[in-house]
Amino acid sequence: MNQVEQLKLLWELQELERDIARKEDEMQKIPSVHAYRTQKKEVSTLQESILNQQEKVEAGRKKLRRGEMNLQNVNAAIASLSNKLYGGEVQSTREMENMEKKLSSLQNEQSNIEDEILAVMEEMEKDEIESSEMGRQEEGEQEQLQQVKAQAQKEMQAAREELAQLNERRNSIMEQVDPPLLQKYQDMSAKTQGQCISLVQEGYCGICNVSLPSAFRARILTPGQLVFCENCNSLLVLGD
Repeated sequence: MNQVEQLKLLWELQELERDIARKEDEMQKIPSVHAYRTQKKEVSTLQESILNQQEKVEAGRKKLRRGEMNLQNVNAAIASLSNKLYGGEVQSTREMENMEKKLSSLQNEQSNIEDEILAVMEEMEKDEIESSEMGRQEEGEQEQLQQVKAQAQKEMQAAREELAQLNERRNSIMEQVDPPLLQKYQDMSAKTQGQCISLVQEGYCGICNVSLPSAFRARILTPGQLVFCENCNSLLVLGD
């Protein structure tokens, strides 16, 4: 393979590598992948909210149990005190007055506990309804998430296959180019962000679009000589 043919392969290699870079950038911006990541975060946030809501419901249950136990104890104390007060065990008027005051205090405490229990039950009912609604919402969003995930996986797989084909072609070209010339291209490419070879079409530089002197064509075809654009310093390759 002569130098002109190898230079054309290098230009094709350059374009392939630019396509590969674009494809890799596109893979980071696939809409369905972005949608999946966004929705996954939203589902995760919802799950955390559900967990917090469930903990709130459980805390309400514990508070209700404590209230019920306190009520049982107060009820037992009221029953015991009432038996003593009205069962004829107490004869002293002063002691009876003290017991009546204590009984009244216990009855007030009983009423307060009952009010607290009622408030806790009402709050628990609201929390359980909200928890149930959030659970149904999560089920719906999980179903949507799986659909978006499937689409994202499909598009990502297609992009990977396309990228694999580009890389396969790239590797094939690299194997056909003489190592010194390939190294020259790689050094130039590293300095020019991947665009260092210009395909000359109808006498114009393919990168900066400057009209090239007619003598350049003969120079480009000269074996062993590399010709560069005097304007943009790109390596010139005949395209026509």
